[in-house]
Amino acid sequence: MHKKKKSKKMEHLISDINQRLEGIQNIPSVFTDRALKIGALSFFALFFGSYMGRQMDSASFIFWSVAICIFGIFYAFHLLRCGEKKAYEVVEGMVYEMKGRHSIGRVYQVGIRMEDGRQTWLLMDKRYRFWVGRRYRFYFCREKQNILSGMKNLDAALNIGSFYGAEELE
Repeated sequence: MHKKKKSKKMEHLISDINQRLEGIQNIPSVFTDRALKIGALSFFALFFGSYMGRQMDSASFIFWSVAICIFGIFYAFHLLRCGEKKAYEVVEGMVYEMKGRHSIGRVYQVGIRMEDGRQTWLLMDKRYRFWVGRRYRFYFCREKQNILSGMKNLDAALNIGSFYGAEELE
């Protein structure tokens, strides 16, 4: 009887692991890429901060390096969990127009035409590059609320963290 309970627990454990692996394999590459970069940067901050803290004999420097590393690792796991649970919104379409790319400011507008003919404008940071005529898939946080004040620069600043990334489609 003891072996039956043990074998059922093992079967349950194996099925849980298989479900977790299937969920991880279905995470979009935007999330995994961003999580890996954040994780690597967090460990770099830990090692560099620990080294510099030891050189300067500063315990607070080491403490803050560890705190930054822990925060980064938790955020990376949050991204992976968000991708696994599909807790994101997707906008997919072709870029048909861009406004304000070369103007002063931090953001510009990207016009997206979806397959069903609808059009929408996305307010994007200038560090992200898109080309007219190409198809993209944009990933946004589902939990964040859009804060609209009427001023595009203020709206973009208040919605930081709602854009996860974009990938170009074939």
